[in-house]
Amino acid sequence: MSWLDSDTIREILGYMNVSGLREKLAAGNIANIDTPGYKTLDINFNEALAHADEGLGEVLPPRVEETPGLIERPDGNNVSLDRESVILAAVQLQYQTGVTLLKQEFNLIQTAISENNGD
Repeated sequence: MSWLDSDTIREILGYMNVSGLREKLAAGNIANIDTPGYKTLDINFNEALAHADEGLGEVLPPRVEETPGLIERPDGNNVSLDRESVILAAVQLQYQTGVTLLKQEFNLIQTAISENNGD
């Protein structure tokens, strides 16, 4: 196994992929806020995250579903700008956390290489 293909790095990348997908969904929901009949789409973040790092085989993409229980406007659209804005803010923090963790992993690898070479 390569240092760049560690379980930790795979888990961080899975976390970032799930965060990125949720960000795309929230942005898409906001883009469709005036589309009659549009239903808010989302993923179960915790469930998707749990499946993102399962095994070494092919990982199925998270299941995108309509979000139940949201208030529907007379035109059938149920997108809430407040809800989507909160999701966007949270997911940006989650993604940035993933970037920070990934940088730390690469710094550990760089330190190990430097120490091994006597630098």
